[in-house]
Amino acid sequence: MAIQRPNIANNNSLASNGGGSNNTTDRARDLSPISPRSTNTNNSQFNPRLILSQIISLQSFHYLVLGITFQINHVLFATSITIDRIFTTKYLDVWSAYGWIDNAAVLMSSLIG
Repeated sequence: MAIQRPNIANNNSLASNGGGSNNTTDRARDLSPISPRSTNTNNSQFNPRLILSQIISLQSFHYLVLGITFQINHVLFATSITIDRIFTTKYLDVWSAYGWIDNAAVLMSSLIG
């Protein structure tokens, strides 16, 4: 099942006739998982596939940025590269220098992604 998009030509004709609303709010409503554009159309349905794809894409981007940051830390600070650094709290120690390197990587990836 594909994601349905409203007809752009209808939005432009409504905006030119003065019957439409702001285009930026229309586009923001189109991208929301529940988009109540009108009560007459069938576009106001809950879309769990859209929500799931957004969750997967954000998580993938976060772990991609975190992995790249750990690679940079390996080059700059000679830290080891293991899966434990990403998925456990074993290396997140605030009382050691290597712990602060990993803490900074996690915080930076949280801010970026």
